Amino acid sequence: MEKGVWILGVFILTTSIFYIVISVMMKKRQVQKRIDRFFGTASSRQSEKAEVKKDPTLERISMAIAKIFKGVQFSKKTNALLLQAGSSMPPEQFLAYRLMSALSLSLLLFLLQQHWVLVVMGLVVGFLLPKLIMARRRKKRLQALPLQLIDALGMMANSMRAGFSFMQVMQLVGKEMPSPIGPEFQRAVRDAGLGVPLEKVFEDMVFSLPNKELEVALEAIIAQRRSGGNLAELLETMEDTIRGRVRIMGELNTLTSQGKLSSLVITMLPIGLGFYLYVVDPKYFGPLIHEPMGIAMLALAGFLVLLGWFAIQKILRIEV
Repeated sequence: MEKGVWILGVFILTTSIFYIVISVMMKKRQVQKRIDRFFGTASSRQSEKAEVKKDPTLERISMAIAKIFKGVQFSKKTNALLLQAGSSMPPEQFLAYRLMSALSLSLLLFLLQQHWVLVVMGLVVGFLLPKLIMARRRKKRLQALPLQLIDALGMMANSMRAGFSFMQVMQLVGKEMPSPIGPEFQRAVRDAGLGVPLEKVFEDMVFSLPNKELEVALEAIIAQRRSGGNLAELLETMEDTIRGRVRIMGELNTLTSQGKLSSLVITMLPIGLGFYLYVVDPKYFGPLIHEPMGIAMLALAGFLVLLGWFAIQKILRIEV
């Protein structure tokens, strides 16, 4: 009993420390990424930073491992995840962090003399943990976008009525609005000033901030600039439309919150019960992790739990 509690405490402590370290490093890199977008690439800015300031031990190790994967073609999903999460970390360094996390967690379980199944599971969980953290950061960043877009459209409409030009309005939004929408408008103004077509500028903005409301607003602006009309009135109309859409989405989230909580409880209950049995009576739970039939039953149970979780999430996902 005491050994199981001690193992649980060590695991929670290690996971918490790793999460805190990754979160702090992500916040520091977010500022650097915004600078890179205006004055150069992330790799060049990171090299200059390395000359000025000594990197932490963890970062030096990750950069050393990242050199091994230099030149490797990573998937578009990985590049998009880092870009949309607001991270300046190159894909090869992100892979290095994932490998370090996987090896650290599996090594910890091995040193604690756990079963090889748990060691392998630790390897998988450790490899997925940085990606989950990055995906959570991306989700949190994109969740703030709709409300910022409403304020930005209102600011643009009022400025247009005051006599500002369209590019001056975009520049004003870039200066006054916070991240993530403010820096993206600043980058759009800079690219448009360099001669990039407005359609390509807006396409890059939607790729960096994938949001249905933003995509519809930008497409409406492009259509208006082609056909003509009152842009200030169009912006006000889109502001009211997006405000109503956000209100409906908030009501849907409230109505489906019970189902989301149920999916979490149903998914975690078998895992928590299995861990409780392992701690309280290891002999009773032992056949499930030592016998081939028990391992097969655990794998099947895990598959069914994940299948049920995805089914509930599919039911709760309502398109507006």
